[in-house]
Amino acid sequence: MLEFVFRGLLNGSVYALLALPMTLFFTTAATVDFAIGAYALLAAAVATAVPGPLGIAAGLSSALLASSVMAVLYVLLKRSGAEGIRVALASFGLSLAIASVVLMIWGTRPFSRQTFTTMLEFGGLRVNPQGLINVAIAVALVVLTQVIIQRTQLGRMMRAAAVNAPGAELAAIPVIGLQCGTLLAGGLLGGTAGLLILHSSGMDFTASLGLTFIGFAAAIIFGIHSPARCLAGGLAIGVIEALSAGYTTGMVTSMVPSFFMLVVLLSGQLRASRYSGDRP
Repeated sequence: MLEFVFRGLLNGSVYALLALPMTLFFTTAATVDFAIGAYALLAAAVATAVPGPLGIAAGLSSALLASSVMAVLYVLLKRSGAEGIRVALASFGLSLAIASVVLMIWGTRPFSRQTFTTMLEFGGLRVNPQGLINVAIAVALVVLTQVIIQRTQLGRMMRAAAVNAPGAELAAIPVIGLQCGTLLAGGLLGGTAGLLILHSSGMDFTASLGLTFIGFAAAIIFGIHSPARCLAGGLAIGVIEALSAGYTTGMVTSMVPSFFMLVVLLSGQLRASRYSGDRP
């Protein structure tokens, strides 16, 4: 059991990176970007096509390009007066389009790149060094994001942009610029998560929606307004997923994480304000 828990914690740290962009965009625009999983998939696919360290740069660049498309869509929708739900639906459509492009170019072959060939041992547990790297990167990015949102002038402007956009504009806060910048940052975070998964367990062209769902679940399960809660949600989802894979079989394995999320959401442990758009 300890091995499953440890493996879940390693995977959950990457899930937190998928949740972070949703928290950032929700903090600034009161809606979410459902193309996060597609950014991860695109980064992994491009990285496999470019050899060496340049593959990492190419993967992140492709994710950034994809998120810039979402930023353009967001600006167009805002100018037309579209509400947050339309932005979310547009991001879902972009996710499907990116997954289709990946399938058309790379086909159905899986994407995988193993960095380490030897395993580390800790008290009988065999650990891939890449997993420890994933945890270090995830924790560092979560801490950095938490500090930016809670302790900096930029973070205060981001929160003001979501709570009262017209008032923020009157205070000379570039609301649309902040929101588009958040989308671009989300693309980089999603691309980073995709590269970490590529060098760990790998993925295939069907991973986009699954990664988006996991990221969304990790973001909302303990409260979407806090990066630290994203990390806790990602770790919880990762552990539950690992335990269900170790002790169940078939369809039950894929259902357990979803069931866990529903139980937590319906158990009364979350305040209604966490979904009503209230900000700390």
